[in-house]
Amino acid sequence: MIKDMTGIVLTKQTINQSYFILSVKIEDKLDSYGKPGQFYELKVNNTQRLRIPISIYDVRDNVVDFMIKDIGAGTHELGLYNENESIQLMGPLGNTFRQATDNENCLLITGGVGYAPLFFFKKMNQQANIVWFHGGRDSQEVFPADRIYTNDGSTGIKGFVTADLKVYFNENKVDRILTCGPRIMMKHIVDIAQDHVKDIETSLEEYMACGMGVCYGCVTKIKNGNDFVYKTVCKDGPIFQGSEVIWDE
Repeated sequence: MIKDMTGIVLTKQTINQSYFILSVKIEDKLDSYGKPGQFYELKVNNTQRLRIPISIYDVRDNVVDFMIKDIGAGTHELGLYNENESIQLMGPLGNTFRQATDNENCLLITGGVGYAPLFFFKKMNQQANIVWFHGGRDSQEVFPADRIYTNDGSTGIKGFVTADLKVYFNENKVDRILTCGPRIMMKHIVDIAQDHVKDIETSLEEYMACGMGVCYGCVTKIKNGNDFVYKTVCKDGPIFQGSEVIWDE
């Protein structure tokens, strides 16, 4: 049963001026504290703000790490927590990336804070052959990966993270793609990759409220034959096959 829980902030690690990692010890005993692709909803104490959905960056026993970008009032306030302060949260929520098979050739493609859930996936799937492309606007938006792209060329290769995909597919065997980042980035990945790779797992992001699929505030269009159905990103997702998502909205 999903319920509100109390956690204790253990540490806040500053990565750069935009990003930080919040480590939270969850006092409730859970069967699972999260799997790659899942998220929690964090609530800023003493405010009327809706809970904020944050992907799981790592799990260590009952300690969950969240990689957070300070991008608005809510995430900024999360960055103001001090060690040993209590925080309200709910989770883990959503579905997960499929566990990799032995020696499966997985290509991870991420943008910005979309890095977080794939970091956790890589940690938990050492049996796979993983190559990672990561991109961002500038050096503040990128983190360790096999190939790094920045729009302004300040770090790594100048250009979008999708720039070399066609060449990569022609020269390398890819069994599966896992991607998380801006919607337009993932749309381009699916457009380029769909003739080369059938299994393309995309992690979508939408504004959320309840986190349990009740309020239908985070629906997205998913193909259903010649028509479409609305599915909730918080409960049915956030992971969907890229070929099933209606990207042009």
